This record gives sequence, C-alpha cells and structure tokens, in this order.
Amino acid sequence: MIVKVVLFGTFRERLPRELRGRTTLELPEGSPLRAVLEHFDLPPNAACAVNGQLEPDRERILQDGDEIQVFRPAGGGNSSFTKRFCLCQQPRFPPV
Repeated sequence: MIVKVVLFGTFRERLPRELRGRTTLELPEGSPLRAVLEHFDLPPNAACAVNGQLEPDRERILQDGDEIQVFRPAGGGNSSFTKRFCLCQQPRFPPV
C-alpha cells in the first residue's frame, strides 16, 4: 500500500529540500502508524494525524491512500493558565 507523508518543522530535514516535507511511502498491507515513524527515524512522541485527525494510537492500522502528518509535539506554557482559560467548559470572559 502507498501512504502520503507530510513532515513539519525540523522533521522536514529528513527529506530532500525539494520535496518540501512531502513524500509517499510504500508499506506492507496492515502496517501500523508506528511504521511511518520508524521509517523516518522519528521520535515515538511525535504528534501524528491521519487524514487530518489527531491520532495518538501508534498501532492504528493504516489504509492505502492515507495521509499521515507528523510534527513536533507542542509543549511548554503554564498549565494553570491552560486549565483556567483553555479547557474550561464556560468562557471566563464575556463575548465582545
């Protein structure tokens, strides 16, 4: 099967510059997402999306034609801010 792979950020350096982070990869039928990370020697904690949907399960079985996007995991920031302002169910500020 053939999957499309898009690498973002510094991961793009694993491909020739002219590919601009995009390539295809031939994998055996039934290959998991993990196989893409291993092929490009990417860290297991890299953030992945399959067909535009974030996918935390590295054992997800890929299908022919899937597009896999790989980027560095987001980190940093103040977790108390995130809990108070980003993950709350009710907005903390009135709409403008």
